[in-house]
Amino acid sequence: MMTHAYNIDYLDDAMSGMGAMLDYAVNTCREDIELFWARFLASGISRSMYNANPKYVAGMSGAELARLIAKQTGKELPELEALIDMGSPEYWTGWSMAYISWYLDMDHVALNVNGLSIMALYRRYSTLHEADLSKTVQFALNCIHAGQQRHNPLKRARLNAGLTQRQLAELSGSTLRSIRGYEQNQRSLRSATADSIQNLSKVLGCNAQLLLV
Repeated sequence: MMTHAYNIDYLDDAMSGMGAMLDYAVNTCREDIELFWARFLASGISRSMYNANPKYVAGMSGAELARLIAKQTGKELPELEALIDMGSPEYWTGWSMAYISWYLDMDHVALNVNGLSIMALYRRYSTLHEADLSKTVQFALNCIHAGQQRHNPLKRARLNAGLTQRQLAELSGSTLRSIRGYEQNQRSLRSATADSIQNLSKVLGCNAQLLLV
């Protein structure tokens, strides 16, 4: 069964807030969308929104979010009148990113690391903005899959945790042969039992979905 990042009751607020945030930053304050997104990822607010922190999901306008993100990453944005264009490519990109994060249960940093860049989605506005959101999710999954062909997610998570294959096997209860097979793409981690996947994610300190996408 697919699990999502948080209760669906928060989703509309998260999507509209992120859409307005990007529209205000780019179209009102003339920020570069790629550089501003990097600020968003670095600010920690991205993680708070993924965790459905009500302060950021529903308690602030998109303009307020944009200014706070800039301030937390060393820049001041002017307090200009926010005329949010809900039909802009920037609004759609932020709106869609919030949905993708919720649907795949992956925070925005994880999405970026795994191959879904803000520019990749932004450039697909003309072909996806009128399509069903399932098409946008499939595009995101395609980007992630392509990224994983270059970087095995289990190996990356293990290296980030500072563990050898043998240590990961011992701590998670998996066999060394299994770990090697997963990392070399000789075996699919999706074929493992749910308990094995949960044990690996617990040892590595990451969401199980991050290992499976």
